[in-house]
Amino acid sequence: MTRVGRPPSRVLVMRLVDWDGEDAAAFEPVLEALDRLTPYVEVLEPGCAAVPLRAGAGDEAVFCERLIDTVAGLVDQDCLTGVADGLLAAVLAARDGRIVPAGGDATFLAGCDITDLQVTGLVDPETCETLRHLGIDTLGKFRELPPQAVAERFGAPVRRAQLLAAGRFSRPLVPRPAAPELAVTETPETPYETVEHAVFAARPLAERLLRVLDERNLACTRITVTARTGSGLERRRTWQIDPAITAADLARRVRWQLEGWLAAGPLTSAVDGQPGGDEAANAVTSLELAPGGLVGLVEAGRGLWGTKTAAAVKAEAALRHAQSLFGPEAVRIAGPADGRDLDERYASAAWEVEPAPPPPSGPWPGGLPDPLPQLTGTGQDVEVLDAAGAPVAVSARGDLSATPALVALGGKRIRIAAWAGPWPVTERWWSAGARRYARLQVELTDGSFALLAREDGRWKAVGWYD
Repeated sequence: MTRVGRPPSRVLVMRLVDWDGEDAAAFEPVLEALDRLTPYVEVLEPGCAAVPLRAGAGDEAVFCERLIDTVAGLVDQDCLTGVADGLLAAVLAARDGRIVPAGGDATFLAGCDITDLQVTGLVDPETCETLRHLGIDTLGKFRELPPQAVAERFGAPVRRAQLLAAGRFSRPLVPRPAAPELAVTETPETPYETVEHAVFAARPLAERLLRVLDERNLACTRITVTARTGSGLERRRTWQIDPAITAADLARRVRWQLEGWLAAGPLTSAVDGQPGGDEAANAVTSLELAPGGLVGLVEAGRGLWGTKTAAAVKAEAALRHAQSLFGPEAVRIAGPADGRDLDERYASAAWEVEPAPPPPSGPWPGGLPDPLPQLTGTGQDVEVLDAAGAPVAVSARGDLSATPALVALGGKRIRIAAWAGPWPVTERWWSAGARRYARLQVELTDGSFALLAREDGRWKAVGWYD
């Protein structure tokens, strides 16, 4: 059973005002300036980049001003910023330097010109002109078109653009890779035949990396550990770290990672002194540490929005300790996602290893309405009965065979005080993965509220409301 939360996230887009070039290398100094402020930067195109912002972390306007001042001070370039819940709204907001209020993407996008669809890369100018001739001159009018008609007339890409225009589709940002010249690699003459041998090299490798960063007046907030074997196997994992980490602590983090890999599946064939298979092929031939989320040394002791509280530092230390014991993916952040069914409405991402999943910007047709059940994943078999104790079924048209009166659960029969539904759902009817089910909400006389679903002739309690 899983209790789910809804930590929202936001997107900031930065666009250079006078940028007229396509040279990605010329844009690199600007990206280095952004790296001083945030560990994740996605390059949308030369002259334009996006970074994720976690809602509630601080004043977005203050951060935008800080970013603009940083870029201007380091590379003498003026820029505009836009903030919104989704990437499309943030890109369009950056043209005017606007901050779209949380939950306001749909309203903001509704007034945008139909040609703004072209920034999605999914719609060509000819399609925009066709829509304008049809009287569809704004994104608000475009999103009101029947979805099936859009898909049939213009195809799947334009239908996807319609979801973007309605604020119903998003994606996580993809951070750019760290500068390769800052990565340090140890390639021994004799491959490491055990994890212990590889760990022995981690300390000098960590010292070399911190020395390279120190020479450039830099610190980092992420470290990617990569191990390669003679057989071509490569394991890679990115960890979030404190910018003030010491070489000893960094080497310890590398050891945790290598031991975690060893527990999941041997990096080498020599475990506990017991060789097996081709040792040369399985031995570690190189170990690499690559920094990410670069920050200046002046900024290294400060959080993204300012100084961290003692409670935040202790909490992060506890979470990192849990990662060291159970692996980097064991500590996860839940977040809302796009989908229709209850188990599709949420996703999770590893804490400080991957960006948290973005929230949906609008409801799916036929989706379960808010508020959602607070307790999910139970999947308990139940029976829905009428007043005479006979089973209640749902027809293909979504009609109940009788009025529901009782729910049989855990050997007990509990009377239904009120109910709503059913709501039939048919998914992927065109494919082998077709699915048909119906939802029913019930209030029981014991004071509990449940979401029931009937599929393949069986009722299940798929969620409980607090």
